Amino acid sequence: MRVPTEWAHPLFFPDGHMPDALPEEPFPRLFKHVPFYYDIVPPFPPPWEAFEQSLPALIALWHEEKVELERCFARRDRRAARGPIVRGLAYLLSALCWLNGRPMANVVDWMDTVAALPHKPVNAVERLQFIFAGPDRYLSFVQLNELFAETEKLAHKQIAIKKRMAR
Repeated sequence: MRVPTEWAHPLFFPDGHMPDALPEEPFPRLFKHVPFYYDIVPPFPPPWEAFEQSLPALIALWHEEKVELERCFARRDRRAARGPIVRGLAYLLSALCWLNGRPMANVVDWMDTVAALPHKPVNAVERLQFIFAGPDRYLSFVQLNELFAETEKLAHKQIAIKKRMAR
């Protein structure tokens, strides 16, 4: 199936297509097969409307990729590291949007999307540009890991604020 234009970023969809047949897996496992799957084909309720449950699941996926990336870089295998970093980058972009109560709607113009988010790590756009410029570098992995750690802290803060306001 052809990916809509706003999703057709060459880093995530190099041939402009996503698989026609996908395995049946629970949320958020399909993210490993198709970047931004839950933004393109949102389940009910959409993950950005219940980020208290969806973000921890997405962060758990990142931790799986992180373990794999640590192995890749211990072997100095940059080629094998590229896939997990690109998947992690997709997880992070979606996590940032979900944290702000919206889907990742335009991957091609990701800089504008991230810049417009009120809740994001400091210098997020510049740091993400660094990762996009060299997704197979060790320092990109370090930066991505730090961005995830900061996003996780922001998520905990937003969850606490939401709980306090619900009282």
